[in-house]
Amino acid sequence: MKKSLKLLVIGGVAAGTKAASKARRDDPDMEITIITEEEYISYAGCGLAYYIGGVVEKRESLFARSPEVFREKQQISILFRKRAEWINTFDQTVKVADITTGEAVFMPYDRLLIATGAYPVIPKIDGIDLKGISPLHSITDADVIRTLVDSGRVKRASIIGGGFIGIEMAENLVRRGIDVTLIEAADSLMNRQYDTDISALIREHIESKGVHIQTGAVVEKCIGDERGSVRAVIAGGKEYPCELVIVAAGVKPNVRLAREARIAIGSTGAIKVDSRMETSVRGIFAAGDCAETINIVNKKPFWMSLGSTANKQGRVAGANAAGGKKEFSGVLGSSILKVFDKTAGCTGLTERAAIESGLYPVSATVTAHTLPSYYPGSKNITLKLVADRGSGKLIGAQSFGDDKVDKLIDIVATSLTGKIPISELINLDLSYSPPYAQAIGTVLVAAELLEKKMETYR
Repeated sequence: MKKSLKLLVIGGVAAGTKAASKARRDDPDMEITIITEEEYISYAGCGLAYYIGGVVEKRESLFARSPEVFREKQQISILFRKRAEWINTFDQTVKVADITTGEAVFMPYDRLLIATGAYPVIPKIDGIDLKGISPLHSITDADVIRTLVDSGRVKRASIIGGGFIGIEMAENLVRRGIDVTLIEAADSLMNRQYDTDISALIREHIESKGVHIQTGAVVEKCIGDERGSVRAVIAGGKEYPCELVIVAAGVKPNVRLAREARIAIGSTGAIKVDSRMETSVRGIFAAGDCAETINIVNKKPFWMSLGSTANKQGRVAGANAAGGKKEFSGVLGSSILKVFDKTAGCTGLTERAAIESGLYPVSATVTAHTLPSYYPGSKNITLKLVADRGSGKLIGAQSFGDDKVDKLIDIVATSLTGKIPISELINLDLSYSPPYAQAIGTVLVAAELLEKKMETYR
């Protein structure tokens, strides 16, 4: 009789649960156990800001799948509030400790998946431990912040960081009637995803909603009151009174277990994996925010904390842990961001990233109507396409507007993945009808302008 393989999954959010579920589908006999330090499993981390803002009304709707479904329907064991302390790759065991009691056991594995995610960066600032200061990284964080907001005591909030979480929280706190100041150390918002021209559009719109934005400013200190609660932050020598501080200064891949087990860490600081999501140690896989991938455009190691990437990597890792031969080809860094009543989106390389990759970027930006001007409901959208002067290839796009940003970005992402030349992109046969689109869509208009600019370099 064939022996059932044992799969241990360390981490129970996106990548871990996706991998466990895929492994179960592909190998009905595999013994699968998920180990998580948290009290919760399989929740939508990307929806936490909207729960705080009240857009997501019911907390339970954030959970994709209950523990009972994993245990009873899928026959996947879950160990809550357990910490994987170290991995012995020689004996193929993991030391697992109970967070409450400290009691530890050694769990054997045949296959191991590290899905430890990322951890929030907490700046080393005087007063950062005051009450009313919190990151937004878990259900527990969201509960703490929502309780404080619901209490009515928060009239002003400061947000440290102008990335995804910072901007989402700014919108949702404004929605709750709170005066918001957003403080970003860099000179522009979302500077990894957007060039300064598109970032400026994002900033202008956020400020139009009443948010105070300070860029190029570092938070130096948090000041508390007599009860030990935050009452202000000091940034750039200026004091900003507040009753709530959201720390959104970014995240880093959680690779402690892998590093201590002498599993290779990549140049990005995340766990190095091959196209099968296997690490440098045979039989050990990694997926999600702790794992590195490849940028499809420049073929270089890449890391970005995105739920979409975590789920795709988890699916591939789970299949291969069960004996499959699936491959993950990499990512473009495609993302979409709600900015109050407008949308920002990007894919591929920015001009800045292209220069850092040794390329010579050329860009074309157009602002157009989403529908024919005569048709009711037409809105504005800006699209920036970026190409490499040396190869003549399209390498990225950024967009900001009232509507259809996701459609434009998805068109470009598909074109980048399929390596469609700019000359063919101009004639792409996209759907058209006045209630839905212009006769010649924004992507095609921008591509034609980009091709003309490229011709000046030939």
